[in-house]
Amino acid sequence: MAYKDNRKYVTALEKTGDVVRIKKEVDWDGEVGGIVRRANELRAPATFFEKIKDYSPDYRILGGPITTERRLNIAFGFPPETHLRTLYDEYEKRTAHPIKPVILKDAPCKERVLTGKDVDLFSFPAPMVHDGDGGRYIGTWHISIVRDPDSDWTNWGMYRCMVHNRRTVSVLLTMSNDGGRIYFTKYASQKKPMPIAFAIGADPISSMTAAIRFDSLQSEVNFAGGLHGEPVELVKCETSDLMVPAHAEIILEGEISEGYSVPEGPFGEFTGYRTGWDWRTAIVIKAITSRKDPIITLANPGVPLSEGSMGPGMGRTLNLKKHLKACGVPVVDVYVPPEAAGMIVIVSVKKFNQANIATLVRDAILSRDYREQKIIVVDDDVDVFNLMEVFHTLGTRLHPGRGITINDKEMAMSLSPFLTSEERKYSRSASVLFDCTWPAEWSRETDVPPRVSFKDVYSRELQEKITREWKEYGF
Repeated sequence: MAYKDNRKYVTALEKTGDVVRIKKEVDWDGEVGGIVRRANELRAPATFFEKIKDYSPDYRILGGPITTERRLNIAFGFPPETHLRTLYDEYEKRTAHPIKPVILKDAPCKERVLTGKDVDLFSFPAPMVHDGDGGRYIGTWHISIVRDPDSDWTNWGMYRCMVHNRRTVSVLLTMSNDGGRIYFTKYASQKKPMPIAFAIGADPISSMTAAIRFDSLQSEVNFAGGLHGEPVELVKCETSDLMVPAHAEIILEGEISEGYSVPEGPFGEFTGYRTGWDWRTAIVIKAITSRKDPIITLANPGVPLSEGSMGPGMGRTLNLKKHLKACGVPVVDVYVPPEAAGMIVIVSVKKFNQANIATLVRDAILSRDYREQKIIVVDDDVDVFNLMEVFHTLGTRLHPGRGITINDKEMAMSLSPFLTSEERKYSRSASVLFDCTWPAEWSRETDVPPRVSFKDVYSRELQEKITREWKEYGF
């Protein structure tokens, strides 16, 4: 069972020891962010701050909602020790059956309504997430909501949101994300203002869904319903017809008008490096609705782990697996490991003595997603979710001459830290393929050396006995 709101989710995390309630007063200016960043890097529990400097105890912050595999499992309603493969399989099953939302007349996010001169973004303890950021970010793990005026598609995205002044935020909307394309091609081009809403503190599954790019233009809220196993409950905004998650903690209702830009950034990003600032589209906040004792959700992007590479990596894994199958690749598994900030993809294949299978994988991936510039291809006996196995395979099966292929002049993600300024300007770089499969002409019986591991050199019966009696041995 997934959770309707973060309050029930925090209770679930407490039962498994996956959250720490911090009762000591902490400063929103750097200290909150620093604690969350250290917790992320240590794979420590989530952080629930109950006393924020300069703010009433009614205002709390939940840091690192789904940073670890344990918390991702709990968010889906699984035991925290569930194997990633089980979780990914369940994700694939649930997203295959989207469920449309239901509309409520009233909702918890409407307990308090602020409009006009009462709108004050500084009344909420939006943190200075990292030293060096351009400002306080109220939106780091949230849902940005816009609607396509020419269809019934409502886009949920997650575009970082910086407080500029009491009534204005600046957001990273670009032509590379769906929300930006809707605005620039369908509103700004016609000089029309675009309504937009931000749901802060929505349940963990809905927030994660906003961070995932789905192949279909079906509204992301339908996929969130599928992942929950029941419809997501929505409620109408006060100042527009946009529908927002009913159980969110805070709703910012705003409008974007062409010609009004403000600085946004710098900001520490999911790549583990700080990005620069630029003039971004400004959003004037017309109304704020919230719970009486709201909880801000805080993701702290940086070196792994962070939310930006956990939940979204799951979505990209499934999308790539579907795409490879559609391209005729005999794919077994795909994994986009969060430890590499989601910038490496590992693919296992069943070759059937097929030569150049790794090249086929690379070409299929790059035809869909230029973000995957580092591709590792392994045989089907390697568990792509086990990075120790993958790293061992890199060391023992990758031929340093014929196994590595570099292609210049590929598309590139502009946030990639390794790009030169010229490459970043034109989003151009290179791709590298690591072919860790045994040569197709080798015989598995005579040429491939037997691997010495627990699952390979002991009988099934002995494996099961040892696994079953593991605790009896004293482990």
